[in-house]
Order: sequence, then C-alpha cells, then structure tokens
Amino acid sequence: MKRLLFFFVAAATGVAGALAQVPQKVVLRGHEQTLEVYGSPTGEPIIVSGGDGGWIHLGPHVAQVLAEKGFYVIGFDVRAYLASFTAGPKTLRPEDEPTDYRILAEFAKSATGQKPILIGVSEGAGLSVLAATDPITKSEIRGVIGLGLPDLNELGWRWKDSLIYVTHKVPNEPTFSAAAMLANVAPTPLAASPSTHDEFVPVAVVQRVLNRAAEPKRLWIVEASDHRFSDNLPEFDRRLLEAIDWVRAHAPR
Repeated sequence: MKRLLFFFVAAATGVAGALAQVPQKVVLRGHEQTLEVYGSPTGEPIIVSGGDGGWIHLGPHVAQVLAEKGFYVIGFDVRAYLASFTAGPKTLRPEDEPTDYRILAEFAKSATGQKPILIGVSEGAGLSVLAATDPITKSEIRGVIGLGLPDLNELGWRWKDSLIYVTHKVPNEPTFSAAAMLANVAPTPLAASPSTHDEFVPVAVVQRVLNRAAEPKRLWIVEASDHRFSDNLPEFDRRLLEAIDWVRAHAPR
C-alpha cells in the first residue's frame, strides 16, 4: 500500500457526517495545506479547488451544496497552495503539481476507495486540468469540471498579485496554458461551465479552450452577471449537478 504523505488534524467538533466544514491538514512535498472538509467520508468524494482569491465565494458555495446532496467534499485553497511554493524567483513547477493532486485524491478516497471528481473554480479549474494531464494522476480521478476555466493560469502567488482583482488580468507570475495541454486529459471526461457575463474569463475564452480538448467533453453555459454566478446560483447549481451526472456516465470503467 502506497504510503500517504498526509496527516489529519481535526480543528472543529461535531458528529460524523455533519455538513459544517471541518479544517484538516495535508502535507504536499513538505508544505502544509489546510483543507476544508464537508460532509461524511462515506459519501462520493469530490475535490473542489477554489480560485486565486482564496477559499471564498463560489468554492464554499459549491462545497456546501454538494455536501447537502450527500457528497464528501474536500475544499482546496489554491491561493494558499501557490503561495506556499512561491519564494523569490521560485514558484510551483507544472511537472510537480499532478503529484500533489494525487495525494489529495488519496485523501478523498481513503474511506470508500472511490475515485474523486475534480471541480475547479477559475485558477482551481486550470490546476485541476493540469493534474488530469498526468497518466498516473488521471487514473486516480473520475473526471474534471471547470467553472470559469481560463487559458492562462499562474504558478505563483504574492500579495502584490491581488492587483488582478482591479485589473482583471493574469498576475505577473509564470503561467501555463490549459488549452495547450487539454488534449492530454482524454479519456477522462471534461466539463466546463462559464457565466455569460464573467468579468475575468469570457465565455469565448472557455469555448476556445474546450475546443482543444478531445472527447468526452461538454459545455454548460449559465446566464449570470459575474464570475461567481451570484445572481443565478439556483440555475448554476442545477447545471453543476447535471455536469456531475455526465462525468459519472462518461468516466472510464
């Protein structure tokens, strides 16, 4: 049995299966990360990677909605993850990232043995796609769902990068292109769901990126006023559940 490189530290109380988030710890190549865990470990596992704004807004909403549907949800703060590997000129290396997600997948399936689905918000969507390009990591997941999937995704994070919330541009960090590597995701199913009025990732960008992917792939466009789907969350929730069902139906056996 492969030795897992994580340890658990419960930081909240409550009965098993409670829907409230429970922070736990995982170590990725010597860097401790905090995971926000929702639902019962006996549920079907899903890893939700937030955007580069941290574990706020859409990521927690998705986690809570899915936990209420019986899923076991692992919330991953990708801003903290990127920051932990950023020091001076050094940032996260694309070739190392899939190994980190493999550890997250092992964490998610430890109770049931079920492979998780990766759901990513913006930067988290790009990192989920990157993880699914690695043959070994790909074999440990059922599929990928990108919410506001950008093409260019940063590999580092510093506080000065917060300027992007004003400029709506990619931060001045090393990046990778999701479009350039999407052909390597198949046969893992890939779904994407953009907002029609996303101020960070226009629908046309998501469509262009998805066009580079091989089948199976599918696009759900949700009429909404911003990156967070904030004025149409009920419709977003319905489409997300449809996407999960589609991934289940198309996941390799």
